[in-house]
Amino acid sequence: MERPLPARKPGGDLPPELLGASKSEPGIIEYGPGEGSSSTLMRALLVLAVLTGLGLAGYLAYPAFRDRNTAMPAAAVEEKDRAVALLRRDDAASREQAIQSLQSLAATHPKYAEVQAELAVALTLQLADLNADFDRLKSQSDQLQAQLKGVTASKTPADWENRANALRSQMQELGREQEPLREAIAARRTKLDAQMDRVRAAPEVEPAATVAARLKAQALFAAVTSAPDALALAQRLRQAELTAAWSLLAHAEYALSSGSPAITLQNVSKELEGLRSQDRGLMRAYVLGARLALRQGDPTTARTLLDETLALNGKHEFAQRMLAQLPSTEPTPEPTRAPTPDPITEPVPEP
Repeated sequence: MERPLPARKPGGDLPPELLGASKSEPGIIEYGPGEGSSSTLMRALLVLAVLTGLGLAGYLAYPAFRDRNTAMPAAAVEEKDRAVALLRRDDAASREQAIQSLQSLAATHPKYAEVQAELAVALTLQLADLNADFDRLKSQSDQLQAQLKGVTASKTPADWENRANALRSQMQELGREQEPLREAIAARRTKLDAQMDRVRAAPEVEPAATVAARLKAQALFAAVTSAPDALALAQRLRQAELTAAWSLLAHAEYALSSGSPAITLQNVSKELEGLRSQDRGLMRAYVLGARLALRQGDPTTARTLLDETLALNGKHEFAQRMLAQLPSTEPTPEPTRAPTPDPITEPVPEP
């Protein structure tokens, strides 16, 4: 049984001043000055705030919705990470293995932007080493050319003609070694240019990790090719990296490829020294440090860094070639002197 409602008071029970008010038109509410406009403004502001919130949420969620159809399987991500780890070893075999893995991933997942960027990084490192090998042979050839010029000008020693012929023969051999390198550099650059076009084709909005991967590829490529925006890209990469690493490597690559002055070489060498103390597994920091030391006329430091490289990765052929080219620092052994025989004492005759 419902609870009964209280009975309404008859109209005659109302005070006289309210009886007239009760007869006014129903549903009409009169506001005081400004009350209607204030309420309308509040409702408009509320609607605007809701629309702004929805728009902001949509903007922030856009990358997630955009990438929802291109999300990578866990196996693909793991394979990409293994390839990146191989690149840290910096030897030719590990790098080639990484390139094969990244090319396979790129073919299977062409929208995987980080894979495209890391593939460009691997190809750029390959190009950098080819350039360095070519420059090493050219430097040797230039030294032989200077020696040949001196011998032919002075016409000394007596067998100077034989020495001149020997120098010419060595220069021809170096020229034969340079030719396949020249062809390999041209082929690698063509392939790398096409890969960089894929890296640069970035959407307006993408996750931070993908942005950093693209910057890594662009900064390293610009550094190795001595592009005018190399330093600016290296600085942008530094801001995107959680810890400075590849931005410092890019800076070092540019210092070597662009012929930077001595003070720059010194500063970059110090940067790499700090990087090696923080990340002992990044082999590129050792090799670039050795190249910078040689550029500054310090073969002792170069030898130390190359020895450390081979101690950490004995398969680093580039470091082995650099080490073999360094002048020997072993001291020349002093000639051994024959021991002086003890004096022969003749027996004293007995009296």
